[in-house]
Amino acid sequence: MKKDIYQTENATKQKILFCAASLFARKGFTETSIRELAETVGLKGASIYNHFPSKNAILERLLKDFQEILWGNHDDPSLLLHLRENPTTEGIMALMMLTFPEGEQDYYMNILSVIMQEQHRNPVFGRYVSETFFSNESHVKMIFDVLKELNVIRQDADPDFWMKIASSLPYAFANRAMLGIGDISPGFSGKSMPDILRELFDLMLKTCGVEREENGRPD
Repeated sequence: MKKDIYQTENATKQKILFCAASLFARKGFTETSIRELAETVGLKGASIYNHFPSKNAILERLLKDFQEILWGNHDDPSLLLHLRENPTTEGIMALMMLTFPEGEQDYYMNILSVIMQEQHRNPVFGRYVSETFFSNESHVKMIFDVLKELNVIRQDADPDFWMKIASSLPYAFANRAMLGIGDISPGFSGKSMPDILRELFDLMLKTCGVEREENGRPD
């Protein structure tokens, strides 16, 4: 049965967060007023402050929710088991791409959109994002450890190099979006983020992969 996020004791607070994520993503954090957010939720403007002390507090909670889903699901034994059973690009993609709770995909994607937009508009927020928000590399190391354990990639393969490449992709996409370039910019292939990540992991496995033997001879 589909999870109904509003059937909880914190239903109003959750609704505020969902509406805020949508409005901030569509209009921008600064451009969205508390009055507009309250009207969208179905509250009087001042009632918002019964749940959050400020608009900044709402943004902080959105970031906390996203950070928890981003870093909190990589220790799930079922995800590791899937990677062990399928140590390929597709297995890595299944682990790297976020598995959002049912019914909450739009919520987390809206938060990601807010992060990508506001880091360009607000220098303080941008520094916070670059210095702390995406600094956790434990999940990448975990993937490398599993692939090394399974003898899929070489023991000397460096996760830091690939983490830097992978982490630069969201910023490239965000820059194009902010400039209004979209998918028609010169030299851009028109591929989606997952497509480009898939090619990146294909390249990683090819360049870092352990040489296999066929017919008793090395490749």
